[in-house]
Amino acid sequence: MKELPKLKLITGEEVTLPKPTMKMWLQVAEYDQIDKDDWTLSHLMKEHAEIIAAMYGLESTDVIDPAEVLTAYVTAASYIIDVATEKLKKLPNAGAEDRE
Repeated sequence: MKELPKLKLITGEEVTLPKPTMKMWLQVAEYDQIDKDDWTLSHLMKEHAEIIAAMYGLESTDVIDPAEVLTAYVTAASYIIDVATEKLKKLPNAGAEDRE
């Protein structure tokens, strides 16, 4: 398993993503399905920052470096999806439909 992602805050403090939860996975999955074609960059950044704050347990988005928002989201979201995918592969019937 990969190392948990870390996020460096504007204060210089570094926080580690907690162990992924179902809530985190649902938040990422639902957010990724939203059509964002008409969103402005500021709206996109605001939404990503809010999800990052929730995932990392931050009380505010004000401590997140704007230059890190998109990278931090992709890194954390990818980690959460990868963890769930790896667990699903270990289920006894994983991929059984593919073999039929």
